[in-house]
Amino acid sequence: MAKLDEITELLTDELEGLKQMLVKLETLSKELTSSETVQDISLIRNELEVLKRTQEHHFQGQDTRTNQIGEQLKKSQIIPEWLLFMVSLILIISLSISGYLGYQVVQFEEEKEKAFEQGKAANPTELNSYFKEHPDIYKDFLIWSRKEVKPGQK
Repeated sequence: MAKLDEITELLTDELEGLKQMLVKLETLSKELTSSETVQDISLIRNELEVLKRTQEHHFQGQDTRTNQIGEQLKKSQIIPEWLLFMVSLILIISLSISGYLGYQVVQFEEEKEKAFEQGKAANPTELNSYFKEHPDIYKDFLIWSRKEVKPGQK
């Protein structure tokens, strides 16, 4: 008999649980039947179109601002292009002038050597004719040249 009591007790508990589940199911079904379903989505589409237009307008504004900032950055470079051009031009001109002056120095040295050789060849003949005309000066020259050869002797 104790087993029969236990079985009936279990059955009554199960029936109570089933009854509670049925009550929950009924409330849920009432909520579902009473809720409105959206049959017209044109309002949602209109709101999406408005949102899309505002976003496009916002992004266009950002694009124009980005382009303006890019142009301003190009204008405000640390070293302007005209300054680079001027420095390059000055450097090229300086190198050209230095090369030309170096060439002129070499040419001057060659001309100096040629003039020395010509003077050396012409000097004895001119000096001889001068010394023949002025024998006193020739004597002084010989004394002076001896002193030059032997600077330690008096």
